[in-house]
Amino acid sequence: MKKLATKLIIAAVVLSVTTIRGGQAQEAISKMRSSWDAVQCYTVRMHINQVKDSRTKDYTVDFSYNSSGWIKTHIIDGDNKGSVVVYDPVNHRIRVRWAGVALPVNLSPDSKMTQGLRGEKIYEGSFGAMLKDADWYLSHGSLSWIGEEPFEGADCAVIEFVTTLPDENRGIARERWWLDKSTSLPRKIEGYESDGKEVERVIYRNLKLNPDLPEDHFKL
Repeated sequence: MKKLATKLIIAAVVLSVTTIRGGQAQEAISKMRSSWDAVQCYTVRMHINQVKDSRTKDYTVDFSYNSSGWIKTHIIDGDNKGSVVVYDPVNHRIRVRWAGVALPVNLSPDSKMTQGLRGEKIYEGSFGAMLKDADWYLSHGSLSWIGEEPFEGADCAVIEFVTTLPDENRGIARERWWLDKSTSLPRKIEGYESDGKEVERVIYRNLKLNPDLPEDHFKL
């Protein structure tokens, strides 16, 4: 009886800890949603590393977003350095001014010329799109609390998503987010394949929330 009671106590403790950690992870996502609801526009510098098969891509972009859905990326380092890409949500098209080319061109949002190495589209790079990813994981996987740790001087809540359907998720089976506790928005994300290989990393720096952007900021 004593052994049974001990096992029941241990099971209860494990369940309690798991529940608490699950609640912490959900709370972190809830705080991110609340912060996002207050964002009308933002700018951030994104340092991106991607791996697919034998290919690797490293690049840095200045990313801008406003709540009407307009997105602008200016590639400041890496392939196509100097190019500027704008997503127009009204006409659902992409406008690109390639580096060294004076006149911009219009492309389909599905054009592979403007996608990431793993097929990411420009309008899938915002924090709002990340919350949609979180909803997908919650429907097709799990969310867990990793803990708290600093990243580049910021205290972060660290959460992790796991899915058994990586083929429906650009090959990503596990994703870990570092959410800045002062803003509840991402400072870093990492993505892994089923074998544990890291294939994606994005670091967010110089985040500015609701800045005064010029009226022609999203025009090319």
